[in-house]
Amino acid sequence: MAPRPRRSFVAVALLGAAGCNGLFQHSLPDRPASHAVVAPAPQGLVVGSAERDVTPAIGGYLAGFDLARTSTSVASPLKVRAFVFGTGARWFAVLGLDNLGVMREDVDWLKGGLTGFANGDVFVCASHTHAGPDLIGLWGNYFTSSGRDRAYLAFVREQAAAAVAEARAGARPAELRLGRAALPPTGLVKNANRAEVFDRRVTVLQAVAREDGRPLGTLLHLACHPEVLPRRNTAIGADFVGTLCDEWRARGHGQAVFANGALGAMISPDVQPRDQTGVLAMGRTLCDLAEGALRAARPLPVDAVEVRRADVFLPMVSAGFRFGRLATVLQRELHAGHARSTVGWLRLGAFAAVAVPGEMEPALAARVRAELGLPDLLVLGLCDDEVGYLLREQEATDPEFAYERSMSPCRTAGERVRRALTGR
Repeated sequence: MAPRPRRSFVAVALLGAAGCNGLFQHSLPDRPASHAVVAPAPQGLVVGSAERDVTPAIGGYLAGFDLARTSTSVASPLKVRAFVFGTGARWFAVLGLDNLGVMREDVDWLKGGLTGFANGDVFVCASHTHAGPDLIGLWGNYFTSSGRDRAYLAFVREQAAAAVAEARAGARPAELRLGRAALPPTGLVKNANRAEVFDRRVTVLQAVAREDGRPLGTLLHLACHPEVLPRRNTAIGADFVGTLCDEWRARGHGQAVFANGALGAMISPDVQPRDQTGVLAMGRTLCDLAEGALRAARPLPVDAVEVRRADVFLPMVSAGFRFGRLATVLQRELHAGHARSTVGWLRLGAFAAVAVPGEMEPALAARVRAELGLPDLLVLGLCDDEVGYLLREQEATDPEFAYERSMSPCRTAGERVRRALTGR
């Protein structure tokens, strides 16, 4: 998509000043909205999966790294992938989107295009590739124009609806298998800030047809920034996520849907070269690990699907976010100076996951698991929102994490999300 025209500085200043002074804002609700459902599955689940291409036209702004970075080619296609499951009476879905992140209001609009699904029963997980279109708006032309292309967002909405509809139409009675493997301690993924803080788990949740054992869909989960493609890259690409999902299918395991984990502060690839060759190598190595998890997988009986949701309000005080809204490139609603975001909970039998609206630091994720008493709990990162880094209180005040703190709405964002998840 083509970059937007430059806006008048006076118009930007007037509109931005109005927004920061309380106009165009909502009040905080007396009680945050919530959603809860327990859907019994006495006959088990029916499961389906599908994908659609969401590769944009060349020339639009890319999210992440530097401002005003526009695409010049396509290294690999971008996809929206759908893992859909139902109990007979109610339908649920996990969507994996090749993008850096999508704002809460846009996710709600995207979900509104899905037929037969309640908003809270759908989890939209951005992969966090740094080689996809800017759907936040911050990476446009140096704050004189937004990087967010509404026409492209409408295209993603349309393709997501098509993928979900196909997945639901093809859903069949399923048996689930759950397996885990471990990333190597070095040579593939690293914590660039603190090497000892590192979630090495690779999780595979696969559904196979009860009638003939054919794959119906697989949820693949691990924690890492998809940024093998470096800062200087201007090619559109899904990074290692695209290779992982494509390789999974090529090896006969059917459709894969990727969900990232607690990748914040700062879980990154540890591979060379930092180009498409490295992308392919990392994706294939991760597929090897996921296959190992699948070989060790055990049946996962599902008595019910449980979903819980709750809104969480985060003060928008970070300088970068405030300036982005002042310049109107960050077109996000505020509620008395707070951004409305969301946390969630998903249970399929003994499989449990929490949904967090950004890039949770792995030590904070470990604390959430400990407080909930669930050591195998998955963290679905960048789910239904992108609010930046979510840090523990000690990291939020540590000079070593100055960059991560600048890319978070406030210093207490991580702890607010933790409390919303655990109640502590």
